Amino acid sequence: MASNSAVLKTLIYSDIFDYPLTKEGIWKFLIGRVDRALFEKDLISFTPSRWERKNGYYFLSGREEVVEKRIKRKKESGKKLDFARKIIKKLSRIPTVLFIGISGGLALENAEEKDDVDLFVITLKNNLWITRLILVFLLIGMGQYRGRGKKESQKVCLNMLIDEEALMFEKDRQDLYTAHEIVQLRPMFDRDNTYNKFLSANKWIDRFLPNWRATVGNKTRNYAESFFSFFLRPVLRLSALEHFAKIMQLLYMKKHRTKETVESHFLAFHPFDYKNFVLKEYNKRLNKYDLPSPRLRRVMPPKLGRSQK
Repeated sequence: MASNSAVLKTLIYSDIFDYPLTKEGIWKFLIGRVDRALFEKDLISFTPSRWERKNGYYFLSGREEVVEKRIKRKKESGKKLDFARKIIKKLSRIPTVLFIGISGGLALENAEEKDDVDLFVITLKNNLWITRLILVFLLIGMGQYRGRGKKESQKVCLNMLIDEEALMFEKDRQDLYTAHEIVQLRPMFDRDNTYNKFLSANKWIDRFLPNWRATVGNKTRNYAESFFSFFLRPVLRLSALEHFAKIMQLLYMKKHRTKETVESHFLAFHPFDYKNFVLKEYNKRLNKYDLPSPRLRRVMPPKLGRSQK
């Protein structure tokens, strides 16, 4: 792929989120496989009619206002990250929690004042539902749980939870949007090398974002964690507890369900189908620039049916 086309496609995607990129940011999120030397050369000799540069940020021509917006959001994100670290430190003491990462705009320091903190959580095998229940009770007890259908600053949303059985995203989720969401995760807590296991299970990302490199998660271990793990893990492993926690939460969710994904090993709470919106918007903008649409999803044969795990 030509370097200029790859850079332009990348800037078009980030522009959907009003997010100008640094040179290293473009390289990390580059949509297409390009030689680094050619990339460096073409980025310097760019065409102003396509993109511009200001204060170290690259953006589409005519979109200079996103630079100021990113600087403002970065400052706001700093406050939210300080808040998130304190909350995550407490949540990480649950022995069945293996990984906690910040997702969404805050992961890229692109959060607004009204935004809440979105968390991506990986749990011990067959402990997804009991872990979520404990997390919810803890957040409610701290007064930090985001209510259903609300968008509240300084509140926490358990945006997505998976357990060890679902580390690899299913083929119908292997697309450009999901690849971005995984790559931009900000690891905050990692136990038993779970983050690297998760990334290793999702090497399909390279087909969409070939230049990405993982950041290192925070590995925390202390006496309290060891104590809880030793005494509570055997109890929480009881299948009866997991089953009870699942039934109880499903009954509560039944009257509120919209477009959430609810499975035994995978929970995603997205009432608004943002992924499809983003991918459709990206295609529309590519057409505006007379650029061919890349493969945004993995091409799959028609499904005959899908059973829950």
